[in-house]
Amino acid sequence: MVTFLITLIGLGGIGAINFESAELFALGIPALAIGTWAGWKLYGKLDERKFRLAVLVLLLLSGTALTIMV
Repeated sequence: MVTFLITLIGLGGIGAINFESAELFALGIPALAIGTWAGWKLYGKLDERKFRLAVLVLLLLSGTALTIMV
């Protein structure tokens, strides 16, 4: 969440936020909220090793999807 906020501040500081980028930020907010909520729920139920493994798998899937889409 902090990264999302810092990006918003940085882009706003250089005047790079227009209607299109504001729409993209608005689209990202629900995904950010759902991911944060799911992470906190999983963290309470999984031991540290399994949680770390789940995060790494999700990062791998995310990176693979980004590579395929580009």
